[in-house]
Amino acid sequence: MPENQPELSLITVIRKPADVSTADFRHFMEHEYGPTYTRMPQVVSYTQHYVTDMANDGSEDPIDAVVQITFVSEDGMRAARDTDAYRAAHAARERYMRPTTAGIHRMRVERSLTPA
Repeated sequence: MPENQPELSLITVIRKPADVSTADFRHFMEHEYGPTYTRMPQVVSYTQHYVTDMANDGSEDPIDAVVQITFVSEDGMRAARDTDAYRAAHAARERYMRPTTAGIHRMRVERSLTPA
């Protein structure tokens, strides 16, 4: 892997379908979906955050989870996406994550800092 490629972090905001309970959603994320990523050699870190909206005016459905995944590089992310494990996890999530951009919203982290 080229050394000049920096790590690549993605953040995904996830909303579950209304017919999936919070307990079932979290069980799937913790015991089926997440472990797929943590076992991939291309993944540096993978963190699931379960959240409760504190100021939702009702115009959007609540957010159920935010996931941050960091790959060794952009090439590493592509390599991970070409694995059978990734494809299986991607197919399995169809039951537990809303398929629209309102249900799954991915973002690439361009810059992170901790102010002094």
